[in-house]
Amino acid sequence: MRKVYLTFLLFFLLFVNTIHARAKIQVYAGGFSFGSILPNETITNSLLKDNGGIAYLDKLLRNKLKNLSNESFELKYGLLDDAIGEEDQNIMVLALDGEYIDSISIKSDNLTRTDIILNFQIIFFNAKTNSLVASIPLEISKNISSNNKLSEDQIKQELKNMYENEVTKYFLDLLKNFTLQSKYKNRIGVTNVIFGDNAKQYFKKNLSSDDIFLKNRFAKSLSSFIAFNNNVAIVPYGEDRSSNKIMLRFGDSDQREINLPNPDYHIHLTIRGFKSVLFKESNIDEQWIYGSYTNIKILQPDYPDEKKRIKMDEKFKNGLNVELTKRSLDNKESFEWIFYNDSLKVLFDNFSKQTVKLEKKWLKSSNGNKKISKKFKEIKEIYDRCK
Repeated sequence: MRKVYLTFLLFFLLFVNTIHARAKIQVYAGGFSFGSILPNETITNSLLKDNGGIAYLDKLLRNKLKNLSNESFELKYGLLDDAIGEEDQNIMVLALDGEYIDSISIKSDNLTRTDIILNFQIIFFNAKTNSLVASIPLEISKNISSNNKLSEDQIKQELKNMYENEVTKYFLDLLKNFTLQSKYKNRIGVTNVIFGDNAKQYFKKNLSSDDIFLKNRFAKSLSSFIAFNNNVAIVPYGEDRSSNKIMLRFGDSDQREINLPNPDYHIHLTIRGFKSVLFKESNIDEQWIYGSYTNIKILQPDYPDEKKRIKMDEKFKNGLNVELTKRSLDNKESFEWIFYNDSLKVLFDNFSKQTVKLEKKWLKSSNGNKKISKKFKEIKEIYDRCK
């Protein structure tokens, strides 16, 4: 009798393991693509031309994916078979959705700082319906200090190093910890970016007026920190696009439009403004605090009880301590944006980490609401519903 029982138990365990293995979602590795930006407007496109085309990045990603272990999906390589059922026609691509090169020079210090900011979307989509399954935003940034302004070839080399190191590393790190679902009951995304009067005046005076995707930059940045620190998929921001779609471009001609779902939970980000304050002064240098000020609102517009639709509506601020030499102060306004942007990114990073572990010191300095910990507990529950 005991032998029969053991045989049955082994059979049962084998059956359960088989079912578990079959439960993995089949996903085809689609490699690299361009997102909402045009390829010919990027230095990445020039980098690809110098290195044999998109196949160069496809190979980098495939080599890194060999080390991927994920319990929720199984990667397949090769062409998608037309005979495969609709539920298994899933493709994953790494889509470049923003490339920004910001450069400032402090001539008196013989110093130039160049910031390279790359925004990606790791897109899972159904090839049969052209609909989004899941999207994970990823922002990779690097700042380079040099005596002189970098040439395009030098920037291209720095970009090449980023793709071969940071991009592939964080791409794999995100996928390792991400749980893919075939269908999501709830979704979240940044749906509105608002500029306060102070921010509008600053941008008008200090940033390019023809940057129609400025709101996209902030939406992508906040989204990437939330996704990375909480392992949650986020619907791409689409306010500056003409429709609720994202265009994927493979090479020079192949392209595919992916339909984006409407998120159940909306994030409204208000950039209230920026302010610098002199903190400490000596005969040689000065220390300045660069403050960034935001309001973050999270709501569920379709919730039946109108009074409970708003889950969070809070102001946050962050100060960044920067030491400047006395001789650089005459030209200070020309390079301050990079410090304000750094301050804002630290704010986004810290905000997104409060649903992982509360940092009472940061919350006290950035918000001051004594009941804010309860709010973040509710936001964590929302993230969990979107996984």
